Amino acid sequence: MKTISAIMKTVNWLITVFFASISLLWFADMIDLGMVASFARDLNENTMTYRALLAIGAFYLILFNLLYLLGRWFTRHYASSVQVTTTGGSFSIAISAIENSLRRAVKKLPEIHDAHIRVYKDRKNEVKPIQIYTTFSVWEGVNVTEVTEKIRTAITIRFSEIIEVKEPPIFSIILSNIVERERKSESKKRDKEYIESQIFHGPEYPID
Repeated sequence: MKTISAIMKTVNWLITVFFASISLLWFADMIDLGMVASFARDLNENTMTYRALLAIGAFYLILFNLLYLLGRWFTRHYASSVQVTTTGGSFSIAISAIENSLRRAVKKLPEIHDAHIRVYKDRKNEVKPIQIYTTFSVWEGVNVTEVTEKIRTAITIRFSEIIEVKEPPIFSIILSNIVERERKSESKKRDKEYIESQIFHGPEYPID
């Protein structure tokens, strides 16, 4: 998203500067727009390839700008930070920082293979509870119900340590995968012990 945003801003800036320069030169009576229009008309009539390329470029430019604006409109529905007020003053905590901290708290559980957490806070409605979406994967053989409760507890404790909210957050917890434990480490350990047992330690003489 950041790359697309940078590209769109650069292209829009170039186009804006180009047309602003043309307008400035025309206002200063330094160029004749009739000449420019005649050149564009001749280019369209004689070279269909350029016309098609310009049409495709204009179409994609409009499409990308619309998609970018729609994406920004939907993402702006949620806040990017949370305001925290203390006795000493107020400060803001980035939503991404809260997500990373909650993810680390969940990954400390021995049953968890991996976890991803998203925190959503409404920008306009301060009273509306914060929503916490958690997707996680566990190791094969664990009790999923117990792990889900452990995740909820771990998130609740860590979340309360970071910020205090009037309404408790709304949880959405999804089990995405059950992963089989890798047994390579155990087999490698046995192979290493076997190799070490076969190493020649020098001659052994019978003791009478």
